[in-house]
Amino acid sequence: MRHLLLLTFIFLATAAQAASLEDQLQSIGNDNRPPEGISRENLYAVQARYLPLEYKTEITVGGAMNLTNDSFLSSNQFEAGVHFHFNDRWAVEAEHDFVYNHWTSAGDNLRSTNGAVPDDPYVKSRTMALVDWHAFYGKFRWSMDTVSYFDQYWALGGGVVDMNTGMTPGVVADVGFVFWIGRHSSFRFGLKDYLYNEEYSSGTKLSSNLHPHANLGVVF
Repeated sequence: MRHLLLLTFIFLATAAQAASLEDQLQSIGNDNRPPEGISRENLYAVQARYLPLEYKTEITVGGAMNLTNDSFLSSNQFEAGVHFHFNDRWAVEAEHDFVYNHWTSAGDNLRSTNGAVPDDPYVKSRTMALVDWHAFYGKFRWSMDTVSYFDQYWALGGGVVDMNTGMTPGVVADVGFVFWIGRHSSFRFGLKDYLYNEEYSSGTKLSSNLHPHANLGVVF
């Protein structure tokens, strides 16, 4: 009899504790509802920017290659630039490109067989200034523990192109992505289009030159 009373007491105590836990879970569930008057469509997950860009300076170095050369010339370039970010959306950029040119096998063949040099103007360097606009900010998950934050940007500007035929003004447009590596470094890749006049023996021609590029940066 004593054991039966003890078991009954334990059962009632356990049931009371379970009921209390049930009430607590129910309470949590009730509190996890949207505020009155706000529909589910108006609820968003908001996260502060991992790297605030206001008044930050970013120094970049990298390289690019010209995809639109003719068959006689091949061009690659080393780029150095500095970006000043006014805020998370807008920045200004100054860039200088050192261009390296060499003849292709077709150009060398023309020189060796005919003794002629192709009438092919080439760029020696460029100095450009651009305005950058960051269209959107996001993150990319590589794994459960690794996330990269990035901005998608557009940039437009102009400057001076130093060619073997002389100096000429030019315009540049750039579109791409910048990934933030920690809080003090960056990786950029994108596509630039340089637009300027080229001087041939037959006259002047407006040229568009597409350059895929990749750059590493330091942010401070």
